[in-house]
Amino acid sequence: MHRQSVDTLKEPWFAGLIALAGLLAGLVLWGLTTILSRAHLAGNGWSLSGNGVLIIPFGLGPAVVAGGWAAIILRMRGHPHWLRLGVGSGLIGLSLLAASLLSIVAFGPAGRDAGATASLFFGFLLYGWLLASAITAAMIPAPDPPRSAAPVWFVAAILLLPVTLIGGCEAGAGLLPT
Repeated sequence: MHRQSVDTLKEPWFAGLIALAGLLAGLVLWGLTTILSRAHLAGNGWSLSGNGVLIIPFGLGPAVVAGGWAAIILRMRGHPHWLRLGVGSGLIGLSLLAASLLSIVAFGPAGRDAGATASLFFGFLLYGWLLASAITAAMIPAPDPPRSAAPVWFVAAILLLPVTLIGGCEAGAGLLPT
């Protein structure tokens, strides 16, 4: 019983840590967005300046949230490898983002329609991975320790991650205007 009460005391700290991580991730995403926008990276038929640079917050953001949600759910369920699996989930999101970007580059201007279609396909898969990663985390076998109360702080952490990530991007926009 003592172990359970100690873990219950750690839950608010975990939610706070997730909120801080979301805020910092948002600031980093906006900083990266600003840097890439100013670098004027472009190729034959693609550009990471102007609206093209929005692939950073709208692509990396969901990958971070998917990984974070998976980690939070697995930690709530007592899985011993919650952090490693959460990072793996984020890497899957990153792979889908890379596939979206690379499809435009690979098809080039001659295959503009095919590249855009493939890019949209991988983009939809990335946003689908947000939900799929959470469902997968809920289905992975884990100890699922008994609880005396609802996991309010873990639910708060799940809600805080995307909210603070967006807040970090907004704060970054105020600090580093593009």
